[in-house]
Amino acid sequence: MGFEIEDLHRAEKVRPDIAYGCDELGKLKSVLMHTPGEELSLVNESNYRHWLYDKVPDISGYIKEHRSYQDLLESNGVKVYELGDYVDENIDLIRKKPNLTFLHDTAVISGKGAILSRMRPPAREKEEVVVKEALNNLGIPILSEFNGGQGFFEGCLLLSKETVFVADTERHTYPFIREFISNILKEFNEVIYVRIPKARRYMHPDTVFNRIREDLALAYLPAFEETCLFTEDSGEKIDFKAFMREKGVKIIPVSDSEQSRLACSFVPLESGTIFHYDTSLDQKTSKSLENEGIEIIPFHPDALLAGGGSLRCHTLRLCRRKN
Repeated sequence: MGFEIEDLHRAEKVRPDIAYGCDELGKLKSVLMHTPGEELSLVNESNYRHWLYDKVPDISGYIKEHRSYQDLLESNGVKVYELGDYVDENIDLIRKKPNLTFLHDTAVISGKGAILSRMRPPAREKEEVVVKEALNNLGIPILSEFNGGQGFFEGCLLLSKETVFVADTERHTYPFIREFISNILKEFNEVIYVRIPKARRYMHPDTVFNRIREDLALAYLPAFEETCLFTEDSGEKIDFKAFMREKGVKIIPVSDSEQSRLACSFVPLESGTIFHYDTSLDQKTSKSLENEGIEIIPFHPDALLAGGGSLRCHTLRLCRRKN
């Protein structure tokens, strides 16, 4: 009887296949999120830097704000899948990983499948194992992952069905970037590689660049120390701003202060509408976006800032659709 109950429990966690793919900047349909719980109690005054937090979180406030953000997504028509509902074998790992709430860093979902990260040890080690199980149970195949070697690779950006953006950050090791570029060019036409400073404020690609609309983006260009364009047959240095201009994309620059407040790290609901911290943008940038017809759905962070992440960090986007 125990075996049958266990099988039933496992069957309840596995759901039918879902639509997936975020290669185009359409309406956000679904996301995967992890509401943090008891694992936040692992972070204290003596180890919060080890866990990559900016300070010890107020647990009740942190959870309340996270749930408020989920409510905001759902009120705008976004389906929220809870990570723990799709994890069985690795459920114990969730209770040991206070950074797992930052699901965006663990994977990018293309129309061909998930591009899994290899999370940086020791604080984030094996988070991708948990996410891989959840994605499998949601019916999302794995397109790319790292199966060996010593190194880490925390994320990339999908600019289109043809173009991937990779930043060489403190959360990436160069051999893993080279391996990734070589492998992903079998599936995409081009990869934009950017070398940026190895500092916490530039920890992920979306700390320096992010699209708002097909023809509009925010960027902190002083961090772009070197930019290269790779295709299957060639690699060359490029001027990023000029390259994006040729692609029809206007870049609105953000200031040093804005970049440190996660100005480039937001969640597009659809082309031209974004969820964003109300603390991230200066009045000048907000006015520029207003003049472009951009709508900002604001969210005020307090407790969530302890983790050093944005709304985007908490949001693993599963599906976008233009129709």
